[in-house]
This record gives sequence, C-alpha cells and structure tokens, in this order.
Amino acid sequence: MQRVNDFDEYIMYLRKSRMDTDFDEVSVEETLNRHKAILTEFAKNRNLHVAMVLEEVVSGESLYARPQMLRLLELAGSGKYAGVICVDIERLSRGSSLESGYIMQVFKASRFKIITPGKIYDLQNESDEQFTDMKFMFSRYELKSITTRLVRGRNISASEGKFMGSVSPYGYEIYKLEGEKGNSLRIIPEQAEVIRLIYEWYAAGDGYNSIAHRLNEMHIPSKFGEHWVQHSVLSILTNEVYLGKIRWKREPTTRIVHNGQVIKKREISNDYLVFEGRHEPIISQEQWDRVRAVQALKGHSNVRRDRKPANPFANILVCAKCGYAIKRNTPSAKQAETRKFRPWFRCGSKGCDCMISYCDIVEDRIVESMKQWWKEVTLDIAPKEHDSMTEETQLDMMRKQLKNHLEQQNQICGLLERGIYTEEMFLKRNVLLQGEIKELQSGIEELEKICHNKDEYRQAQEIFLPTTAHVLDYYDRMTPEEKNRLWKLLMEKITYYRNPEKPDSIEIHLYPRLGRLISIS
Repeated sequence: MQRVNDFDEYIMYLRKSRMDTDFDEVSVEETLNRHKAILTEFAKNRNLHVAMVLEEVVSGESLYARPQMLRLLELAGSGKYAGVICVDIERLSRGSSLESGYIMQVFKASRFKIITPGKIYDLQNESDEQFTDMKFMFSRYELKSITTRLVRGRNISASEGKFMGSVSPYGYEIYKLEGEKGNSLRIIPEQAEVIRLIYEWYAAGDGYNSIAHRLNEMHIPSKFGEHWVQHSVLSILTNEVYLGKIRWKREPTTRIVHNGQVIKKREISNDYLVFEGRHEPIISQEQWDRVRAVQALKGHSNVRRDRKPANPFANILVCAKCGYAIKRNTPSAKQAETRKFRPWFRCGSKGCDCMISYCDIVEDRIVESMKQWWKEVTLDIAPKEHDSMTEETQLDMMRKQLKNHLEQQNQICGLLERGIYTEEMFLKRNVLLQGEIKELQSGIEELEKICHNKDEYRQAQEIFLPTTAHVLDYYDRMTPEEKNRLWKLLMEKITYYRNPEKPDSIEIHLYPRLGRLISIS
C-alpha cells in the first residue's frame, strides 16, 4: 500500500444506499456506525488525520441528489484536504459515466486521493486512474442489476395485493405481514368513519370545499393534523384503496431535461394498474359507484396539464391569518363581459375571513416594496473585506500550528521509545500538547464558522443581489412562470391579509432569503 503524509487532513465519507440489499434487517444507523468504526480504526492505524466526517443516506444514481457528495467535491477543489477515506470506492459513485467521470476529473485536478482499507487510489498514477474507472463501471452495472431486481420485486408484490407506499392513506395504518416479506394496511376505526362520512356527503350533493369546511368545523384533523382542503377530499373520493384495492404505477417517474440537467419528474397517469389488496375495504362498491355517478353529473374534469402557469406567486403567497395558500382566480367569460372582472387573489380556506384583492394591485405593491428593500440592503450587506482576510489568515496559521503540535506529539512518542524521555516526562509533555491541541481545534472550529458566514455574505453579493436586480429590471417582460421561479429563489414566503373590518388596508409581509422582514400595509 502506498504511503501517505502523516500531517495531511482527510475527509471521511459514509454513505448507505437505499438500494443496498445487504444486511436488510440492519438499520441505517447501525450500518453507518459499523462503517464509521471500521474507517476510524483504519485511520488510527494508518495515522491519518480525519478533519471532517460526511454522512448521507441516498441512492447513488444521481449526483445532484447527493448533497454531501457535492460538498465533498467542493472541499476537494479547495485544496485544503489530501483525500477522502471511504469503505470502498463504490460508495463514491454508481451513477452515469458522465457523473463518475466528473468526480474523477475533480479528484485528479485537485490531487485528491481515494483511500480505502484495501487500497489507496492516486489518480495521478495512470494504472490507479484506469483501475478507478473500471471500478466505477462495475458499480454502474451493479446499480442497474439491483434496480432491475427491485422493480421486478415491487411489481410482483403489488400484484399480490401488498401495500407498496411509504405513507399510509388516511383511514389506514401500515403493518408488516407475518411469515412473509411486505406490508399491508390495517383499518383505523375512527378515521374509517370519517371516510364513510365523506362518501355519504358527496353522494348527497356536497362539494369538495363544503365537505372540507364541515370537517374543519367539527375539528376533525386531517392525515397530518392540518386543516382539510379541497384536494385532500378529492384524493379520498378517487382512491381505489378504500375499495380494498391496490393501485400501481399511477404516478410513474420519467426523466426529462430541464435547464441542461436530467431530472426525474412524477406525473399522474390514467393508465395505471389496479390489483385486489390484502386489506379490508372501508366503503362498498355501491358507495364508490354513487360517487362516480355524481362526479359525472357535475362534470368534474382534470385540469389541463399543458396549461401554462399564470400565478407568479404560486406556492409562495400564503394567508397571514390561517396559513393557507392564496389562490389566483380568473373571471369567467360572462363575468368579464358584464362586470369587467380582473383576476383576483383569495384565501384557499373556506372559513377564513380574508377578503379578496385584485392580482395586479397585490403584485404592484410587492414589486415596489422589493425595489425599496433592494436599495436599502445593498448599502450594508457586505462585510469588510480586510476583516475577512484577517480571519482567513488566522485560520491558516492555526491549522499550521495544529499540524506542528501533532508532529511534536509523534516526536515525543519516539523520544519515549528511545529512552530519552521518561514516562513521567512524556506524560507531562503530552498533557500540555493535548491541551494546546484542543484549544487550537476549538479556535479553528470557531473561525471556520465565521469564515463560513462571511462566505454566505459574499454569495449574497454574487448571486442573491444580482438575481434581485435582474427580477426588478426585467420584471414586466417576464412570463408568470419565469416570475414564479425567480420569486422562489428570492423569497421564503410572502404573507397576505385583507381585514374585512379595514377593507382599504392590505397587509403584506415579505420574507426574503436574505435580510430583514418587509412589511406593507
């Protein structure tokens, strides 16, 4: 095995894939702890200084779905660390050849070694580079084989009536089948009564919103303890699981290219499979058919999926009073002709007293407030540059001091072995060094936090503020979809409330991802 520098710093990387089939009965925490113990002992025996530990539990198919791996690549490129320590090289990548090639390029350009208990991979060495490439290739083949087996197994389990979801539908709880692999559903009696009420009310003529409002008035919590909304009622009335069925492949995952990246997208399909389930039904076939007949009479149809977004504040604008999403409504053709209606915003909760407001009025107020905020925040957002440089210099000096102290610690061990130091002298010197090392490590940790915060401020200057300026300068030329995408980059949320007692006043609060709260009244 190749030699490594005793004073270099390394990053320990631990990953447990959701697709791993080894040790199925062992928890994720136990697996990661076992790997960590193996690598910690290995690092100790090899005298490797582990400066950081990165852990994640994700599948290895996509690099962009692995935040800790992206962090590792960032740290590798910084030049501060000598390499990564992992259980085996397959932990780093099982993704596409493009992604594994990118990882190799970053590691090679940064002279970043891959250290495993079995071998040290130095990508500056041609044979190591070729061997690493082969290992990544075999990892991709293994991933494809595992994926194929998992998909086949899930299809068989669904056809056998087992429940394949990770979250149980309202009215049921998940339990493990005895004597075989897989899960099924068990009825929760109290929630089952609510399901039957929903079917009865709808068959009697109540709409989705009316049913949600009745349930909220009765203080019946929804699946996750929140208020009932139109969509949660609709999902119950259209789910075959309450008939004792299992529906499969209703939301298949497809890959699309978006902004130059291949991403996964889930879309509802009308061509899905329905199997007889192992669980008991909550409603009868007669109740199911009555609801279908009422839906047909009311003419409910799915929203056109090719319709372009029209709300620039979708999933951002919420009611300040009840927390529900603020929805954008458009007038019908008849309303537009007779009363000159314009699109308006309204609270999505039926019981909320928040009044409606025209969309253009709310949007204009938000944009004007954002312009004022941008002028103020650009004056004081940046930290002083010389302070940042001083702290970075201190950090480098303290890291060098830490390396020097660790070297001294090794030297006194040699002095003890050669008999130059007595045990008493060694222990006394070692205690002093240990105390100084702890102080240095604590100081380094504090300075790293300070430098990280200042990096965030610099990032604000480089990304957040230019993005804000771009939104404000070209706002009128953007489509609603473009506006929405950029608002999501800038805002955590925006709250809206129009008090019926003060109809002339509209309260809007903006929560930027950077800076202070913006209030509009």
